[in-house]
Amino acid sequence: MAEEIRQTEVLTDEEEQRLFGWGENIFGTEAHKLTWRSKDLHFILYLKGEPVSHTSILKHVISLDGQPITVAGVGGVVTVPEAQRKGFARKLVQHASRFFEQEWKVDAGLLFCRTALKPYYEALGWQEVAGPVLIEQPNGKVLSPMHVMVLPLDGTGVLSGTIDLKSLPW
Repeated sequence: MAEEIRQTEVLTDEEEQRLFGWGENIFGTEAHKLTWRSKDLHFILYLKGEPVSHTSILKHVISLDGQPITVAGVGGVVTVPEAQRKGFARKLVQHASRFFEQEWKVDAGLLFCRTALKPYYEALGWQEVAGPVLIEQPNGKVLSPMHVMVLPLDGTGVLSGTIDLKSLPW
């Protein structure tokens, strides 16, 4: 089973269709009616020459109780149905986490997730943010309707206090 992780700034049309075109509401977030921010870097796991799993990241400065914190935003975590439950997304999230810790040297990772996915991310070392998270939307700032998880790096611990994302969610 030949696996390869590729890194790119832009997905090809074929990658996008294969990874995201297999169903409706594949992230389970449409009910929130949020506007999402695009990411800067994509990691794609290829299996036997086919893209089967994806995650993406961006680098951003948030505000924690008025203090700037540089985070890596993680999003777009998905695996095509026939390759699910084989650890591919886990490999990519761990790969992306090593990348943003070692290459970008950010203070923490930050992601948005549904309730059903909290245990999945907790098993990877992510913790729920302790405090409100304000996100930008076209009509202004709102409280995040989703769980916000943090991957503390360099002993930063769980982010507690009010977070102002100063951005659309990712």
